[in-house]
Amino acid sequence: MPQEPVKRIREYLDSQEKVRERILDVSHRAIRNSSRAMTAIHRGESASDILKNVKEDIESLTKILGSEPQFSDYGALLAAHREYAEAIITRTLMNGEKLPELEDLGVLKKAYLQALAESVGELRRHVLDLLREDELDEATNIYEKMEETFDILIEFDYPDSILPGFRHRKDVARRTIEKTRGDITNAVRQQKLEESLERVERKLGD
Repeated sequence: MPQEPVKRIREYLDSQEKVRERILDVSHRAIRNSSRAMTAIHRGESASDILKNVKEDIESLTKILGSEPQFSDYGALLAAHREYAEAIITRTLMNGEKLPELEDLGVLKKAYLQALAESVGELRRHVLDLLREDELDEATNIYEKMEETFDILIEFDYPDSILPGFRHRKDVARRTIEKTRGDITNAVRQQKLEESLERVERKLGD
């Protein structure tokens, strides 16, 4: 029985396995560093150097996809793109800047939209930090960014076969915004109550 056809198949699959392992290594490193960057962002620290390293990994993955496009839906690769985009988008919105362009980030379209949805949760985290510091005005500004982001998300209504997991992420973002609206409302009421009590105390002290 001729072995040459089987040999070629094995060689092809072996080469694909090497590509997969390379993608896995680079993707996992990018995901870890994106997580570190997000932590730094919430601490108010610079994440530029970390994100620069992640960008280099994303560019490496893009180069691999140039010759191996069949890996574009590979889970680890998509996650690496998403986590990087999420960190950049979150930092940008927290700083009151415009959303970065897809081309500037160099990530997959699916990853960009997923990251946009995930960033709503990170913005809520920032809102809660601001409320704990009694920075109600800035918390309200960030909440408005959350709503603006969701307005973008609702423009995309595609099945999971086209945008995997996006509808679920959109539903989570909606619930996150509703909870945050309640937190802002309670904080406003608390502030008004405290101001009223202060006025009463001043009158009693006169």
